[in-house]
Amino acid sequence: MDRKTRRLRRIQIRSRRTKLVAGAVLAAAAVAVLAAGAFGQQGQGSPHLPKPQVDSVALTPGSLPIDAGWEGQVGTDADLVAVQWNGDQGAKYTFEVRNGNGDWRKAADTQVFDNGPDPGSQDALAGGATPDSKHVSEPVWVGKDVSGVRVRLDDGSAQDVTLHVIDSTSGKKPEKNVESTGVNTPAPAPPPTEPPLSAPASSSGASPPSSSTSTTTTTAEPAQQGLGLGHGLAAAAVATLAVAFIVRRRRALAVLIAIVVLVGSACAPTKDGGTGARPIPDAIVARSSWAPDLPWNWNACPGGPDYASHMSTAIVHHTVNSNGYGPGDSVGIMRGIWAYHVQLLGYCDIAYNFIIDNYGVPYEGRLGGIDQAVIGAHSLGYNTGTTGIAMLGTFSSVTPSNGALGTLENLIRWKLYIHGDNPFDDPAADILGHRDVYATECPGQALYDYLPYTRHFVKQYW
Repeated sequence: MDRKTRRLRRIQIRSRRTKLVAGAVLAAAAVAVLAAGAFGQQGQGSPHLPKPQVDSVALTPGSLPIDAGWEGQVGTDADLVAVQWNGDQGAKYTFEVRNGNGDWRKAADTQVFDNGPDPGSQDALAGGATPDSKHVSEPVWVGKDVSGVRVRLDDGSAQDVTLHVIDSTSGKKPEKNVESTGVNTPAPAPPPTEPPLSAPASSSGASPPSSSTSTTTTTAEPAQQGLGLGHGLAAAAVATLAVAFIVRRRRALAVLIAIVVLVGSACAPTKDGGTGARPIPDAIVARSSWAPDLPWNWNACPGGPDYASHMSTAIVHHTVNSNGYGPGDSVGIMRGIWAYHVQLLGYCDIAYNFIIDNYGVPYEGRLGGIDQAVIGAHSLGYNTGTTGIAMLGTFSSVTPSNGALGTLENLIRWKLYIHGDNPFDDPAADILGHRDVYATECPGQALYDYLPYTRHFVKQYW
């Protein structure tokens, strides 16, 4: 072999090594992006968010009464908002949100806050709000990239109207600049365009009943989401093609495709899948994971969590937030709800014992132990001896995802079992909707209509 041939061969070998190294780096990056996106969809672990910040701003001077048609507009970058007022307890409001480009959209029609502590409980003794003692709305998640919020009184009359603003993600006080108040007739914000969630079968296979029409409206545009599986798959596809062109090795390409498929299959989210139910109790995300910095309200409730002598009923709620949140938003929403319950309503802790997001991930709510009969503040007069499970979203006209419904069934089955309750002794299987114990729309008509199926599957797989 002459000198020229040896030199060419060395160049070819170096080129091939360079291509292999570049291909390996691209492949590794693609799989890392895919795995990060997919595991992010699962909602597990702590995102290490800063402590939520809350503030309030008065929208009406003094006790000036206002009627339907009034609206107040506030420049704010909050991601969770709520309204408080005096006067008509049944007053109804609409929230509209302005994004960073100045475009308005309808966020939600408010629902009156309907939680509350039992008389004599620590929450009650600490002055925790009830529907009779304080007229407030449920908190509404408006997402990120927000520059303003408009509150409009649609029905009833009110006075002393206050907007509560919460920032649950950035760690800074939200802005609260009043831009205008009074009666106004601007062009209405565009109606929501979010496609309704399907009315899926249970994770065990039954079809849900048809639900009645509701006036509840959810966010027009999905809240800004974290990295998801779609982004990961796209990155993996591009990287795989790049590797194919660089390496030009069929075997290497086949291996890369196999890795992408395996990682995607193993980590894919289950929002719309019939097999997305999470095993209980192993899948329950502990408070120490999603809210290690959000403690019990020891100043108001020095005795610590209250416990009942038994637990015999599960009460199902919905949180009346937008359904358009991403998997990376669930923890931020729950942290905002904690801030609302504890810092603005005066509770000892978040009102619910458990929360399930629409990706089927169950979270520990109120502190005290997931296997204990912890008394919450989710159902006025009916917290003792019950566990409050809140589905994260609004389910008046759409049901939760298959994964969320399956997790709900598994969680209730496990919770009743460990407390020695027999669901076969009760026609309702000891599973109630919030409206069964209080005059409220909660847990939403569609979810309430599905509860007979939940009872059926809890007993079928007992």
